[in-house]
Parts: sequence; C-alpha cells; structure tokens
Amino acid sequence: MSEPVTAGRPRLRARFAAVVVVCLSLLTGLLTAPPATAALPVSDPNNVQVLVTKSRPLNPLRYVPPDLVAYPGTSYLLRREVSGQLQNLFAAARNAGAPLAVVSAYRSYDEQASLYNYYVSLYGQAVADTISARPGHSEHQTGLAVDVGNVDGSCGLGACFATTPGGRWVAANAYRYGFIIRYPDGYQSTTGYTFEPWHLRYVGRSVATEMRTRGIPTMEHYYNGSNPSIKDSADLVAADSTGTLWTYPPNYLNGFRPRARLGAGWSSLKAGFTTDWNADGIQDILAQWNDGRLTLYRGLVGGGFQAPVGIGHGWGSFEISVGTWVRGSRFPSVVAKDGSGGLWHYANPAGLGLSTAARLGHGWQDLRITLADWDRDGNSDLMAARPTGALVLYRTNGAGAFVNETRRVIGNGWQSMDSLKAISGFQGPGSYGLRARTSTGQLRYYPMPGNRWGTAASIGQGWQTYRLFH
Repeated sequence: MSEPVTAGRPRLRARFAAVVVVCLSLLTGLLTAPPATAALPVSDPNNVQVLVTKSRPLNPLRYVPPDLVAYPGTSYLLRREVSGQLQNLFAAARNAGAPLAVVSAYRSYDEQASLYNYYVSLYGQAVADTISARPGHSEHQTGLAVDVGNVDGSCGLGACFATTPGGRWVAANAYRYGFIIRYPDGYQSTTGYTFEPWHLRYVGRSVATEMRTRGIPTMEHYYNGSNPSIKDSADLVAADSTGTLWTYPPNYLNGFRPRARLGAGWSSLKAGFTTDWNADGIQDILAQWNDGRLTLYRGLVGGGFQAPVGIGHGWGSFEISVGTWVRGSRFPSVVAKDGSGGLWHYANPAGLGLSTAARLGHGWQDLRITLADWDRDGNSDLMAARPTGALVLYRTNGAGAFVNETRRVIGNGWQSMDSLKAISGFQGPGSYGLRARTSTGQLRYYPMPGNRWGTAASIGQGWQTYRLFH
C-alpha cells in the first residue's frame, strides 16, 4: 500500500453545489416533543445565577459586587459565599490528592478592558473574542467566577488541565460545592468561548446539581428551556436493523441511560453524523444515504427536528468525517475521501450548505478516516486506520493543513474496528475519548487525555447489527 500524500497548497474543485431542497422523505420519521419550560434568565448582577454572555452584559456595565473578600492567603477577591464554598472545594480536592490553587478571580471593568485589549493586540479581535470577554461582559466582574489550577503550576490555563488529577477531580466534583465548568468542551458555538476546564462559575448547589443530574452542559442551555431530542454531543445515536433510530444518553459511568426513540425509516442510511451544524447549541443530524444524497435534519430546542434539507448529492462512494477542520470556525465542516483515494475538505461557511471542495491530498483509498484532537492542542487531527491495523496520526496546524512531520503510529489492531467517533463528555465534563465498535459488536471507549491513550473500557455488547452514528 502506498503512503497517502497530503497536499501542500489546496486547490479548489467545484464538484458539488450546495443545494437547499426540502425533502419530503422521512419527514414523518422523526419524533417531536413538547417544549420544555424555560427558566427565566437572571439579570440581577447580585444574584449568583446571573447570566452574563457576549450578548448579555452586566447591568450596570461597571458593576462592583458588594461583598468582595480576599480568598484566604491570597490577594484574589471573590464574593463572600463563593470564597467559602471554594475553600470547601479546595479542602476536598487536597484530601483526594489533587491540591488546587486560585489563578484568577474578580476583575474590575478596567482590568478586564486592559486584558481584552492586550489579547486583541496580540492575536487580533476575532481570536481575542474566543478567549477573553469584552469589558462589562466578563463573569470575572461578577465575583462569581474563579480560574483554578494545580498547585505545582502544571497545565496552567491550558486545555491540558482537564487531563491532570486536579482537572479530572474538578470536573467530577465541582457541582457538589455549587460550581460548574462554565465553558465546556464542544460548546464554543453556544458559549462563544473555547474550552476552559479551569474556569469555574458559582451558581449555587441547587442549580449546579440540577445541571449535573439533567445533563445540561451550559447556562445558555439551562435558561433556554432546552429539551432537544439529542441532549448532548456524547449521546450515542444508532439505527437498528428495522430502520428505527434511537438515542442513548451516557450515564458518565462507562454506560448509557435508557434509550429514547427518535423515529423510523432509516434503513437506507449509509452513514449518520450528530453535529451542531448551524451552531445554535442544539445537536443536528447529517445523513448520508445509499443513493448518494446528503441531508440535514436541524434539531429543535423543544425536541424533534425540522424538515430535512438536501445539501448535496453524488456522495455514495465517499467516506466522510464531520468536525471542526479549521480552528476557530463557527460551523463544523466535512472531510471526505472519494472512491479514488482523493482527500477533500468541504467548508460549511454559513451553517447551511457546503462550499466547493479544497483538495487535501491523494492516496488515501485504503485508509479509514476519523477527525479527533489527539494531542488536545485545540486543532483537529486526522486518524487513519490502515488495512494492517495500524492507526496513523496526521496532525494539523489548525489552519487547514497537515503538519509536515514523520507520521506516528498511535495504535495497532484497529483493522477489526469501525464506527470510530471522538466524543467529549462521555465520562463526565472535561473527558475526551474515542468510541469504537469491534467485529463482535462490542463497544469500546478509549480515553484521549493528550498524546496518549487512557485505560480502555468496554461500554456495551450486542451492537453488531446497528448503524452507529459518528
């Protein structure tokens, strides 16, 4: 087998037009549900449940909390209740062998303005807006937010904090003390911010516990009455041998909660994908059919799906993977391998349809491809399984091109695996791993904490007759 070639300078190929056509087929195949009752967003800045986002600034903009106190032994300020609960959290983490420290806490309007302007000068406004809040729009100004880190300083304010003992402990236990991870992995399209496993937001024990119990990932979801059919990107969606579509929410203990029926009529499916295609915070379905059609089912906030729209045809010979190919993109896109081994990228510029193709390489005909962030640097990488069973890593630079380096083999024995999917949150907030199915129908989960595999777990049996969504 020849080694695949990655393209240096991508060239465009006008292969598929982005067709927006309302499809009547399968319209009745997806179930709907009554809308959930929404909690009313809190605007009072003195309330610990206040919602502050890019589009919901504090009122007044220069708000100063009335009960700021210094966290013991530091000069960091927090609201009195938050400081007390954080002390309890830190004590429990220390007893568990995962000592933590405060890295940042309250910031005034002027301090936030200075920090934001610094990031703009360093990275430009587009990138700055994904990592820093504009003044008056920062949770740190409420005195309810705190950035935490390991006492030894490892992985300070980095995504890798999630893979450390401290990060894992926080993800599993913060809710017990009234905190949530405010900007979880996989929800940048909802919150506007990249994954920040260190950023804790105090909302009180009742709300934090409710969000944990109900699997609500963000405050935006909590306040919009969200009750979509596919609750989370970690849900397993699968079509059985009769064409019935099901969703299986994770129980965060290497298993699943009771399944829910989504609809019928999925027997002619070639491959299915769950993704937030239009970046509205709700999981959608992208369906690739045996006849070559590619159709989109937009998820509804209260459950069910909109009528399907066609976004392409002629996809019958393609193997595709869906994810964020260019770092910072608002919408997911498609990386596809054609029947002759060509590798292509189809951008999704507006959350509607696909652009013309950009060539990424050739010689991929014998490989099975999966998008995943292996090294947890925020850039999507491509995993390619060879017929020999070797799993080869093709890292990217986050700008849509492969890193020029010797390709690493990161695993063997993958020739009998299929339905690979990288998922965030399966083992709880902050977790990240690869789900795969063996030839005997066993489901396996392989944690990917960053540049290595964690301890694999068997998460189910008897899946050999199902069409698993990626």
